[in-house]
Amino acid sequence: MKKSEKRVLTTAAACAVIGAMAFGGTMAYLTDNEASVNTFTVGKVQIELEEPGWDPGDGEEIVPNEEIDKDPKIENSGTNLAYVFAEVKIPAADVVTAAADGQKNSSALQDLFTYGTVRDDGSGEVYTAGGLNEGWSLLITEKAEESGGYSTYIFGYEKPLAKGESTPGVFDQVKFINLVEGQLDSADLDIPVKGYAIQADTSADGVTTIDGVKIENPALLTEEEMKAVYQVFAGQNSGFEDLTAVEGGLKDADTSGEKDLSGGEIA
Repeated sequence: MKKSEKRVLTTAAACAVIGAMAFGGTMAYLTDNEASVNTFTVGKVQIELEEPGWDPGDGEEIVPNEEIDKDPKIENSGTNLAYVFAEVKIPAADVVTAAADGQKNSSALQDLFTYGTVRDDGSGEVYTAGGLNEGWSLLITEKAEESGGYSTYIFGYEKPLAKGESTPGVFDQVKFINLVEGQLDSADLDIPVKGYAIQADTSADGVTTIDGVKIENPALLTEEEMKAVYQVFAGQNSGFEDLTAVEGGLKDADTSGEKDLSGGEIA
């Protein structure tokens, strides 16, 4: 790669959380649409999104097939038990890549990075594209529809986090695709990451349900249960999509404009 041709990978992280409170026996999920520094908080539900392996210097002048440490993890910094989720956006473009035998592939709209895990197989560290660390599952995939857009991936963690507990990284690294030279030169590429949380202690009369879905084992969610929990957030909190973290202190939530699980307004 020519020195003047550089691609820079940046990363952005933000958190959004929702809490649950009971109103007259009906479980209501509260949200906060105020922005704060990296974190959106509601009552006593609070999380921190970290990437301990990420070094901004590693994202400078990246080359095809380069593997870059990126390990988003979530810590429960609040007081309530919480289920957590991560949203990762991967930039996409209509580009030409090279096959393993060196032949050019046809131009296609595709993600510019894969994500994966790194394991030592005895002869060295091996990157596995699409691999996830223990406890994480891929719940939703929305592929980019145009060049310059993003593919969105939603991941869920199977266990509720108590105060002070952290997940492992969703994955360990991202890998730049085997891009043919002369494309995206001097481009700035970013991989935004958001963390979400919902209060986990939502039991009533010994039965745990979320949005009408019975949770068989609250200490270990199935993939379908994780999807159901996440849909509560997605269905009632679309405003988080447009939030941008700004300077300022942490914000507390109120019940203005919120709905209960049957769609009724909370006064």
